[in-house]
Amino acid sequence: MPIQEGDFVLVNYVIRVVEGGKELVHDTNVEDVAKSAGIYEANRRYEPYLIVVGRSQVLPAIDEELRSMEVGQKKEFTAPPEKAYGPYRDDLVIRVPIKQLMKYGITPRVGRQVEVGGRIGVIKSVTERFAYIDFNHPLAGKELKIELTAVRKLESPEEKVKYLVMRYMPLKEGDLQVAVNDGEAEVRLAREVLRLSDLESRLQLLSNDIKQLLGLKALRIVIELPLAEGAQAPKQAEGAAQASPQGS
Repeated sequence: MPIQEGDFVLVNYVIRVVEGGKELVHDTNVEDVAKSAGIYEANRRYEPYLIVVGRSQVLPAIDEELRSMEVGQKKEFTAPPEKAYGPYRDDLVIRVPIKQLMKYGITPRVGRQVEVGGRIGVIKSVTERFAYIDFNHPLAGKELKIELTAVRKLESPEEKVKYLVMRYMPLKEGDLQVAVNDGEAEVRLAREVLRLSDLESRLQLLSNDIKQLLGLKALRIVIELPLAEGAQAPKQAEGAAQASPQGS
């Protein structure tokens, strides 16, 4: 049965840039491919990537092709710019006074990535008074070659919640437990998440996804902490960080 709108699908992908008759790997979640292409990142998790069809922020070409695939199928296709990162726009190359950049501690240098006005761009050229910053996506105007494999479709609400949690938390499947009953989800997390400086914002994003993608009424987060030996308290303590899809 073909994959449909709203399905939770785990995929493997390889995205190559077609330029000058060559194909260069730009991104992949397949570890062996990343290593052979010289783009391996030691801190990245190489595992199947979750796409909620029609709801995830993925390339239009990927979302479109995935709807014509079945679980276990592998497909290769070409994505033109309009179905990838869009056409290259000259109006996104902005002239910025060098004095303004220097004021913020930015030394103009061709090829340097900078943040201006909350946007990330790359300095394309520098004159005596101005720097020209390109705010186009690095792959804007590029044709891509994509290899996509539909690994598995998630069926149970517990699995769906688990993978949504893993989208925002640096955890493995064994680091969390999920139960869904009567439209409410309870997630037990390893205490390592308390080290995350942005834990609250991650929980809010997770809460929003739980509501919008699964329609659940509430989300309860439980973080179990070991007690010091001899402490006068129950054997297990629950430090519950509550998050609600309603944002309360």
